[in-house]
Amino acid sequence: MSAAESAPESGRLPSTLVILGAILALAAGATLVLPRGEYERVERVFPRYVAHRIEAGETLEQIARAVGAEESLTLDGIHDAKTREPITALEPGRLVLVPTSGLTRTAIVDGSYRRIDDSGRPFLERAFAAVTAVVRAPIRGFVARAEVIAFVLLIGGAFGVILATGALDLALGRAVERLGEGRWRGLVVPISMLLFGLGGAIFGMGESTIAFVLVTIPLAIRLGYDTVTGIAMCYLASQIGFAGAFFNPFTVGIAQSIAELPSGSGLGYRVVTFVVVMGTGILFVTRHASRVAANPDLSPTVELDRRWRARLAEESSTHTGPLGFRVWWVVVCALSTVVLTGVGAALWDWFIEEMAALFVAAALLAGFGAGFRPGRMAQEFKQGAVTMIEPALIIALSAGIMGVLEEGKVLDTVLEWISRPLRESGTDLAAVALMLVQAGINFFVPSGSGQAALTMPIVTPLCDVIGLDRQVGVLAFQFGDGFGNALIPTSAVLMGVLGAARVAWTAWVRWAWRLILVLHLVGAGLLIAAVRGPRVWMEWPVS
Repeated sequence: MSAAESAPESGRLPSTLVILGAILALAAGATLVLPRGEYERVERVFPRYVAHRIEAGETLEQIARAVGAEESLTLDGIHDAKTREPITALEPGRLVLVPTSGLTRTAIVDGSYRRIDDSGRPFLERAFAAVTAVVRAPIRGFVARAEVIAFVLLIGGAFGVILATGALDLALGRAVERLGEGRWRGLVVPISMLLFGLGGAIFGMGESTIAFVLVTIPLAIRLGYDTVTGIAMCYLASQIGFAGAFFNPFTVGIAQSIAELPSGSGLGYRVVTFVVVMGTGILFVTRHASRVAANPDLSPTVELDRRWRARLAEESSTHTGPLGFRVWWVVVCALSTVVLTGVGAALWDWFIEEMAALFVAAALLAGFGAGFRPGRMAQEFKQGAVTMIEPALIIALSAGIMGVLEEGKVLDTVLEWISRPLRESGTDLAAVALMLVQAGINFFVPSGSGQAALTMPIVTPLCDVIGLDRQVGVLAFQFGDGFGNALIPTSAVLMGVLGAARVAWTAWVRWAWRLILVLHLVGAGLLIAAVRGPRVWMEWPVS
């Protein structure tokens, strides 16, 4: 099976491009109606704070060496672990937070929002600027998301070669046959979701799921499930893990750094939240998969599923006999790529560039191992990349929407309006209100690290004012930022995944909204428990 044929078309519902085009027009209209305004932004280095207990006679130089801080560490840079205030002396036995090297991000200056006087601009001039922003949005979206789009096209090409060998289809088919109808068959979905969920929780797995759904969807179909289950096994699981992350340096790490909290603090409660939200997601998806297995017509992608089944049945009839060396070679190349992607992201700070190179290398090894000549590999790579043109357009257009709001100077106005209710919330409901506000902001700022850098400089002092533990503020940010990623059309990863799977955004939303609502309710319960529970819950293992 070539990648050009890897995902059958689904065309009943409005095209995702049409939906994004409508949202783009609304964004342009908003620039004509909403007041213009902006925050002051600065480049800030957000250090990673490490907890350290001062020993008798210990010097600043010794503390710096012990935690891996810079030699220029000063006394006023060290904070008391409880009061968060700078210390004035090295008191033995005192638990302090020592800043180490961190990430540089653009951050908002708290209280810096100001309105921009636009009364002197004629309406026709503003309307012309809005129209110009709309027609420029696609190309600006391509520029803004160039790295992700290039990754998507290369992934499509790489999988075009790998899938054209037929080895993965054959291996998956044999694996499903071996599973039979026993209990092991029913564990495939939970195990897959747990693994991808851990990927989201530990190293923020996201873009790479665009590639992996090309494997999990046919696996789900062969198991008797549907396309939606295949997406949930991979992408949705990673996003639930992302929301319930206990280590992710791109969200938890940055947010804790801005809030001047020890790196890794609150780990115990975060692991509990991961287990709870991940368990909720697994139960929801496995229940759906079981219902679809019993009655395929219940699937929201029933027509697409039928075409998948017909294609896989046809391919299974052409692949008979034992699995030879070439099949195993391709399978090993594919599995090694999956493992190395996770290890590289977790241990070696790999991101899009390294992962794209790895997939291309795997495609070359798989192609040569399968006996493909260079001309055949080039053809399959090209066809695979062609299947990703629509996802690339979707990613560019979703980024273009944000560009229109930013250029129109109304994005900051929306952020300011959304954040105002937090200042009026009581302690008991503040955490839940913060989660909901972060969920609203997530539509406009779908980047986890970007949202952390944008909102946490405001949230941190706000938590202090209303008496909310900063750890709870970070947790509310996680939930608000993470759960909605699986719904918002401004998420490049979601739209890329749905484009690769040929599933309309509206069809996905009709299925996923119930789970996202449930996850927000579960998140609200976890936040309230964190507020009312013992403080040690949010501090362990740092004490």
